[in-house]
Amino acid sequence: MGSGIALHLDATRARAACLGPSGALVQALDSSGMANIPMVVAEGGRGGVLCGRQAVAAMLEQPSRAAGSFLHLLGIPGANVLGADPHRLLEAAVEPLGRIGRRDSAVCLAAPGYLDDTALTAAAKAVESAGWKVRVAAPSALALWAAARSQASAPTGIVCECDDRALTLTVVEEHGSWVRVGCSRVLRPLALPAWRKAIVSGMADAVIRECRRDPRATPGLDGALSRQAMRWLDEDSPPPRSATLELAAAEWSVKLPVTREMTTRWCAPLLRSLQAAVSELQALWPVKALVLGSTANLPGVALLAEALHENWLGPLDANGPLLAQLDWLEALGRDKASAGLWREAPLPEAMAGSAGRCLP
Repeated sequence: MGSGIALHLDATRARAACLGPSGALVQALDSSGMANIPMVVAEGGRGGVLCGRQAVAAMLEQPSRAAGSFLHLLGIPGANVLGADPHRLLEAAVEPLGRIGRRDSAVCLAAPGYLDDTALTAAAKAVESAGWKVRVAAPSALALWAAARSQASAPTGIVCECDDRALTLTVVEEHGSWVRVGCSRVLRPLALPAWRKAIVSGMADAVIRECRRDPRATPGLDGALSRQAMRWLDEDSPPPRSATLELAAAEWSVKLPVTREMTTRWCAPLLRSLQAAVSELQALWPVKALVLGSTANLPGVALLAEALHENWLGPLDANGPLLAQLDWLEALGRDKASAGLWREAPLPEAMAGSAGRCLP
């Protein structure tokens, strides 16, 4: 396999890939065959640690046993989650990614823009504790912008990302052969939990109207509601046009249709807040494109993007950012960039001569 690994992570999920001998992209997959590996760690039996989807299942049943959204705590002295240093939690969370590449592989790490240099350095150290060597650590918005440029080119734009910590709007601007971060706006109230809560509340209200029962008051059904809500926010696949909400208690049961339009209506207050934030940035920067990263599947966001800007892109090929990161590693090898913390990155045309990439 190739000697470089692209690692793209945020507070919700991680993706990693390298190049195989044939030049095809080899992705790290979890035990379920999924490329989006949840960034959740939970207490296991006999002092063990659960990671990935096992940890998510534990979190839904017993939230106090699990931890997610701990990236922002990296580098903060004395920070503690589940009785452990967040550095150790990240080390455990990325351990399953070691199935690809060599342990001494060079890594290009992309992480959310809300991480400052201290937190990004701490994240890189945690990845290195797993045996890899981080050569580049950069805001993930730069990788998403590089991936979007294959569909449409623009000198400036806003990259929208969302995870369990925040919804982040990053203005990127091109200067010569480089693209850099202009500014970022971090919207904590629009993090993924807010969208889940809106959908759960909407489904619960629909159940109350149907049978005058609040499923949140029935033990066990609150977790069932959360699992049903997650299907509308699952980045592994597009949200369904409609789905059936099925709940059953000892004395009652209900089966209701849920549509994409209903989830959009439930999330309307969040959409209005997002619209206001994007409009404010558009008034300050000459934005020529709007790139939907991990926000593309949020209810109503694609329709909002279409209304906000005629040049909007999303959802992107999930492999695009990883390929951009692998190109950055090659740029290091050709002395077209320097290792370290990046707030700007070379554009694809500045790295002309890169080896061709093959998607699986």
